[in-house]
Amino acid sequence: MKKRLILTLGLITLLAACQSTPPAPMAYSENTEQESVQPETFERYGSIVVPAGTAEKPVNMRLWYARPDRVTADTPVVLVMHGGRRDADNYRDFWGPYANKYNVLVVAPEVSQKDFPTGWGYQAGNWVSPDSSSVDAGKGHRNPPEQSSFAAVNRAFDRLCERFGLNATEYDIWGHGSGAQFVARMIMLYPQAKVRTAVAANSGTYTFPDWSLPLRYGLKNTGVGPEDLAAAYAHHLVIMLGTADNDPSHRLLSQLDIARAQGAHRLAKGKNFYAANQRQADKLGVPYNWELRTVYDIGHSGRKMSGPGARYLLAGKAEEPLFPLRRDESAGPGLDGERRDGSEKSRDLLRGSGDGEVSPF
Repeated sequence: MKKRLILTLGLITLLAACQSTPPAPMAYSENTEQESVQPETFERYGSIVVPAGTAEKPVNMRLWYARPDRVTADTPVVLVMHGGRRDADNYRDFWGPYANKYNVLVVAPEVSQKDFPTGWGYQAGNWVSPDSSSVDAGKGHRNPPEQSSFAAVNRAFDRLCERFGLNATEYDIWGHGSGAQFVARMIMLYPQAKVRTAVAANSGTYTFPDWSLPLRYGLKNTGVGPEDLAAAYAHHLVIMLGTADNDPSHRLLSQLDIARAQGAHRLAKGKNFYAANQRQADKLGVPYNWELRTVYDIGHSGRKMSGPGARYLLAGKAEEPLFPLRRDESAGPGLDGERRDGSEKSRDLLRGSGDGEVSPF
């Protein structure tokens, strides 16, 4: 009887110990599909929902935030754009520790599938209708600019400032992958956005200054003419590239000929995009306030690119390029008739700019 009582008490103690031990937080891993994070303690983290639409297109946008210890009227704001999975909470978590470190309000707007479905709604900004085609400019139609997801995020910022009592009139913005596509196109298509500094990290496709190609690859039928790009070039846009994001066969990288013509991989595409816009700015005779920044030994990881992005935006720290791009340098591999990977693409696909002169490629 005594032994049975001791065994019973031991079993109860063991079960109680198991119940009181919290599960270990999920480890960060580049191989983790969702790249999700479950921090042990995240005080001052939360989300709010704000109206961000118009009468014609109502939108209620959830803003995932991380705030510093003390929020004042002068606390600056950085917007962090999520990837194609619409996982704004994860991206808030990636950037959350920097809120207190740099005394900023970190906000990850959730551009939902419900309000802005597919890549046309998010990565392309809802600038054109969902029945548009990346390769056929005859399909789809333009949407009113104020119904774009660019404008919705801009309005969400205004509502955020009202909710937190902020005096901010501008915000910094960072995006990785699909979020980088959003950021770069926001600057090009919607330059009236209240952006101070924008960082587009490791984008998979770009909207080049080429008027022979429709979105997502060019500006045909977008309503943006060559002279309109002066407003985009006046912005401070940083093309941030991980030097290890150089896999031409990455599972999330488009293998369409029109996409491969931009460069063999994300690292090449970003350099080509920067150089093509530099030449366009020179042709217009306007200031070019964009930058090209490289981050060494990082591949296609939103989590890993968050650190360099935060240090650049919030502390003004950047890695100096080992091989800086010269102004007289060509667009880079892939646009001189033959790509480094041996395939002959580019000029035949990206033929003319459509503005009466030769293509910027």
